[in-house]
Amino acid sequence: MRIRMYNVGFGDCFCIRDRKSSLLVDFGAANSKIEGRPRREVFDVIISDLTTIRKKNLLLTHFHPDHVSGLLYMMRYRRDAYEFEKIYLPDVFSDPEMKYTLTLLLLADVTKKASLPGRRVSLFALAEALCARKVKIDLLSRGSEFEGKYTALWPDVRTVSSETEDVFNSLIENNEKAMTELVNIAEEVRQLFMSMTEDENEADVNLGAEKEVVDAAGKQTDSDSAGSVQGNNGTQEYAQAELRNRLKPEKLEKKFRELQATAEFQALLECAEKQGHLLRQFRHKISLAFQNTRDGELNLLFTGDVQPQYMKLIVEDYDGKIPLHEHYWCIKVPHHGTESHFFDFSRFSPENMMIPNGAYYDNSKKKSKNQRTSMQYGGLFYISDAHMYCSNCDCCDSYENGCSCREYDVISPSYYKDI
Repeated sequence: MRIRMYNVGFGDCFCIRDRKSSLLVDFGAANSKIEGRPRREVFDVIISDLTTIRKKNLLLTHFHPDHVSGLLYMMRYRRDAYEFEKIYLPDVFSDPEMKYTLTLLLLADVTKKASLPGRRVSLFALAEALCARKVKIDLLSRGSEFEGKYTALWPDVRTVSSETEDVFNSLIENNEKAMTELVNIAEEVRQLFMSMTEDENEADVNLGAEKEVVDAAGKQTDSDSAGSVQGNNGTQEYAQAELRNRLKPEKLEKKFRELQATAEFQALLECAEKQGHLLRQFRHKISLAFQNTRDGELNLLFTGDVQPQYMKLIVEDYDGKIPLHEHYWCIKVPHHGTESHFFDFSRFSPENMMIPNGAYYDNSKKKSKNQRTSMQYGGLFYISDAHMYCSNCDCCDSYENGCSCREYDVISPSYYKDI
């Protein structure tokens, strides 16, 4: 097994490869240029590299542009190269109550410094891309096992639901009309994503089972039963067609844009901006984290953009269900190694640590000082015997007149590095 770490600047893109199958973990970049290269040029190199892999799936830890923009580019401009059999997403869709979480995610998408290039809302853009390819998606939350070898550590559905309630209530208090309409749109978004998780043949299987039961009971003739099945099929197909028409991503986004233009929504947005940091960070609360299920020599820990308070819960095995391994061969640190998401992994004596970072430009086109790699990952705080793999060292606060880590590889100016 090996991990290919792609250099996407301030973004995430990793490919876990083995002989049987491969898993791409995130595919995105925050800026329009990566070390002077146009972003699409870097995306094209990665896409060409991925076409050499016969069997592969994709996992998106969450819906920030720096994790999904490459996939959206691929599905829009390089459809010929799209070959993922399945896409894994954090589960913020399976329960009807999750519409409130989606409401906050939609609202966070239109706060400052949040949108995709072209002001696209990431959830609608992702839904449109997935619908265009008729992709099969699987939803993951704490305890979910996938690929036959990994276990999701986060998100915890109950924790996210509890924190959703707190933020939601603070916003709806003086903005009930706009929030109610936004909840209705969020529910349709939830239904849209859920429709992509269902087996297309499930309805036919169920109808066949009903026919067998009726025939065995002798309550219908063969012709009556056949007619009934045909009638049910017609009704179900009509209902599915109606659902698909009603839940088209472009229609939902148009409805959202119309709501966004109202005075009530602008008042809501102004209220949301006052607690904008809290709302933007809310998108990290749903971030997927996972490890390999069976303890072994090549233990992996991928943390997405999980916040420190949740990493602490995960490490403590707060629910007694999924203890972490004592030692890790490779750890991908949370949120590009920034100070706000720093976590001390020294107790796990990691052999390798991956920090995907690069210059981050905010809306003023100035380099952001808040998104630099924390000095706590290097210098005096360097974990003994850990080999550091970084996209770029120019954005590291512990880099001064050379790298302060004892063992390290910097990917730049290359496109990727194998671990």
